[in-house]
Amino acid sequence: MKKTLVALVLGTMLAGSLCAAENKDPRLELMKDMRTMMDAMEQIQRGGLYSSTDEMKAGVKKLQGTLKSLESEEVKSILPKDQVYAYKFAQKTAQMLHMYSDDMITSIEAGRMDNALDDYTQLLKQCTSCHIRIRNW
Repeated sequence: MKKTLVALVLGTMLAGSLCAAENKDPRLELMKDMRTMMDAMEQIQRGGLYSSTDEMKAGVKKLQGTLKSLESEEVKSILPKDQVYAYKFAQKTAQMLHMYSDDMITSIEAGRMDNALDDYTQLLKQCTSCHIRIRNW
């Protein structure tokens, strides 16, 4: 009984320390958000191709949920140190992503799928623009 209790306590402490270590590194959270952004863009595209406005809206909601990380101070931890403009550029990109995604929702609700897909194109351009400039691709 004591061995089981000790093993349970040690296991809980180890799991807690792993979670704490994960939460201390903002880079891990930011990279997770980047993957979520990519998943959201795929979901929007899939919804557009299959005429599923609900799936497109869900993708937009998922995308908008990650934009706070681009606007935060923590984003500086993944940006190149030698590019002074990188932080302001990331913030501007987040603003543009928010604007185009809001416009996409408006277009979907108005039944203008051609405009919604144009907004998707603009979202994708913002993503690639940021990756080209900041990641030096």
